[in-house]
Amino acid sequence: MPSNNIEQIAYLNEHLTSHIIGQNRAIEKACSVLQRGALKLSHPDRPLGSFLFVGPTGVGKTELTKCFTKYLFPGEHRLIRFDMSEYQNKEQLEVLLGDGANAQGQMGRLFDLNRDEQGNLQGGTILFDEIEKAHPDLLLILLQVLEDGRLTLRDGTILNLRNFFVVLTSNIGASEAMEMRKSTPETIERVVFALVREKLRPELVGRITEIVMFERLEYDVQVKIARLMLEREVDRLSKQLKMTITFDDELLEQVLIDGFDARFGARPLRRNIERLVECAITKTVLNLHTAGTQTQNIHIKNNITPTLTPKPFTL
Repeated sequence: MPSNNIEQIAYLNEHLTSHIIGQNRAIEKACSVLQRGALKLSHPDRPLGSFLFVGPTGVGKTELTKCFTKYLFPGEHRLIRFDMSEYQNKEQLEVLLGDGANAQGQMGRLFDLNRDEQGNLQGGTILFDEIEKAHPDLLLILLQVLEDGRLTLRDGTILNLRNFFVVLTSNIGASEAMEMRKSTPETIERVVFALVREKLRPELVGRITEIVMFERLEYDVQVKIARLMLEREVDRLSKQLKMTITFDDELLEQVLIDGFDARFGARPLRRNIERLVECAITKTVLNLHTAGTQTQNIHIKNNITPTLTPKPFTL
């Protein structure tokens, strides 16, 4: 393996903790499996590694999956994602897997996007969101994936999945974890893992490399997340519109007032930031166009009334 790839793998934990806030314990557990898999130390006849990510909604389970996939597998179509809430009955399962020799199914089409010019699967991550909602037949298929590193579609196509990580996410135990506010992370983990083993098939749980518990996001953590999200959104819009956009702590406070919700984690924060910032910029751009103005910087405060200062600008 090239030394630059080994160096990248060595810095994986540092990269993930800089992008995913408040989940250092989960990242440390996941990194051990990810690094072994990236170095191809895992069993050659199985996926690179497999995870069950459990915890409340909006705490970073899917975000961590996206983050490590983008870091370890640069390029397009390296994350293949399935929402199990969409495949709860036989008819929906046929849409996913195909219904016979002439029907490849949605799963086959998504994996085709991952293939290189020679037609080989490049590898990446397969994400099954909310696995507890999946049809029982799909869980049987997952056993084949986790045990043999391959999947046979209903048209006979055999997919070699040994260069993929497999991530299952679940909200099992989330309500119990939210109520255990005074308990230690270790205690909460034991309770949630017991519920996981009670509600999921033991043969499935037994084939997963690592079960990882994500903690609820307390207020101080959500403050850090909100600031990071604001910075990313403002940076994205600044580059897109070729203008200088800034904000102050008053806007951050407004985001937290409107968007903090311990039950739903960071998701309401993201929606609120997008709404506040994009609405402010939209009004500004439209007003500038109507007035024929061509010069400005934009500074957004908590009243969402941007302050403009001269600077050359064209849409």
